[in-house]
Amino acid sequence: MRALSALFLLLWLTPATAAESSQCIQHPKRAKACPHLLYRSAQFAEMSAPAIVCICASDFNALLKQPTTEAEKVRWNMTKRQMEVIYGNNLQGILDILQRKN
Repeated sequence: MRALSALFLLLWLTPATAAESSQCIQHPKRAKACPHLLYRSAQFAEMSAPAIVCICASDFNALLKQPTTEAEKVRWNMTKRQMEVIYGNNLQGILDILQRKN
C-alpha cells in the first residue's frame, strides 16, 4: 500500500509539459537543449484540429531577419530552401507564428 501511495504522489508531483505528446519543432541537427522554446496554439496541414505546438525559436532567427546585403540575401535564400526541405508547407506557418502574424 505504501508503494502505491508513493507512486501516486510521484505522478502527482511530476510536471506535465504542454507539448509532451509531440516533439518540438527544431532543427534536426540540434544537439543541445533549445534556449528559447515557444508554445503556441496552431493548426498545420497534417493536423486535424488546433493543438499546442512547441517551436525552438532560436533555430529560425536567420529567417526572421531581413537581409540587407547581397551576400546576406544569398545566405537567407539558401537557409530558407534548406528549411523548406525539412519542414515543407509548415515553414510559412512557423514563421507566421514567430512573427506574431498568427
